[in-house]
Amino acid sequence: MSRYSFLTAVIVFTAVLAAEGCSSPPKVAVRPNEHMEIGWTPRAIFQSPSYAVWFDSGYQHYIPSEEIIHALRTMQDSVGIVVVYGTWCSDSRRELPHLLKVLDASAFPAERLTLIAVDRTMQIPAGIKERYAITNVPTIMIVYRGVEVSRIVESPATTLEGDMRDALGPIFGGK
Repeated sequence: MSRYSFLTAVIVFTAVLAAEGCSSPPKVAVRPNEHMEIGWTPRAIFQSPSYAVWFDSGYQHYIPSEEIIHALRTMQDSVGIVVVYGTWCSDSRRELPHLLKVLDASAFPAERLTLIAVDRTMQIPAGIKERYAITNVPTIMIVYRGVEVSRIVESPATTLEGDMRDALGPIFGGK
């Protein structure tokens, strides 16, 4: 194989891996020496040393739009958020601290946030993948009066707070 062909193969392989994000389940659910949450989790788990490094940094450095946060404060009645994520997933590690910062800034009621951690195969907890039609993580579902009105998969189209405002704006009479 020529050097050019080898480099091309490496570039293509790297691009394929990068494009997959956190969707392609590897053959093993847990890697050696890896700590992984599974199931319904309290927000407090992100304070554990296993997660605090990436969580604290992402939370502190994210600066949500004050204008959008102000709008979200008026759009909370009957809204819930369900998040299916993986502590092993780089997209989840990036978006979860940002989401929680947005929810904190907008004074979103903690009891209306549901966090569900999945393994690398997205098969544990049993039935989660099918129940919520999960293809990639994180999947952030915005629910209004028990009905999903929008979802953000892996990353927002604009910003988390912007996508949330865009989803809820029509329900609450504006953006």
